[in-house]
Amino acid sequence: MFGLLYKEVIVHKKQLIMISPVIIFFTGWCIVPSITTPDLNEWELILVLTLCSIMTILTLAMLEMGIFEADEIKKWQAYIASTPDGIKNQIASKYVFNAALSCSVVSLLTIVYQAAGAINGTDATIGIIILMQLLWIQLLIRALETPFIICFGSKQGNLIRMIIMGAAIFAFIVYGLFGDLSVFGSLKDFLEWMVDFLTKSNNYILMLTPAVTWILYYISYRISCILYLKGGENYDK
Repeated sequence: MFGLLYKEVIVHKKQLIMISPVIIFFTGWCIVPSITTPDLNEWELILVLTLCSIMTILTLAMLEMGIFEADEIKKWQAYIASTPDGIKNQIASKYVFNAALSCSVVSLLTIVYQAAGAINGTDATIGIIILMQLLWIQLLIRALETPFIICFGSKQGNLIRMIIMGAAIFAFIVYGLFGDLSVFGSLKDFLEWMVDFLTKSNNYILMLTPAVTWILYYISYRISCILYLKGGENYDK
């Protein structure tokens, strides 16, 4: 599997080089306000860190969603299927590559966030917690969508994913326009609730999220192994 994992790095070397300036920009974006604005309020710093987290995760998603296209060749699939544990290693290399990339960038941002908080003299803990939750959401999305891409190929799999996400976003917008929003209270009340939710030391949801995410990630990997050969029916060559 290590050879296949190395292949992923080489094949996607250009994409990794292309997103590097974006990651560097957002890491710098976290530090600059702390230096230029010494009296930055804590909530303002957290807002900057949160926006940085969202944009970075979205940038990673753009790369990770396309890692299957290069291997969607019938001859490559036949070769992998003919080698001992070839299918397991092929699928595992994709899952490990995505997880390693996301975790590496998040680890870097965690250090940068701590530095930004230290420079500004504020507590960046909430920003780091939000970043970690976005990481688990990112991995969970990969776990849900990867079997579709494996089974139907990148083109049809991404189409199905877009339809499902579009339906979810449409339902969210409709509820936002016509649903009862009084349960959330005012924006201030919602922000205070979110901060309280993220800072509770006995919050079992936050404590269990990593374990549940990794379990689902592994289950997704096993499902993708089963569906791998079926996906070849949708390859163009």
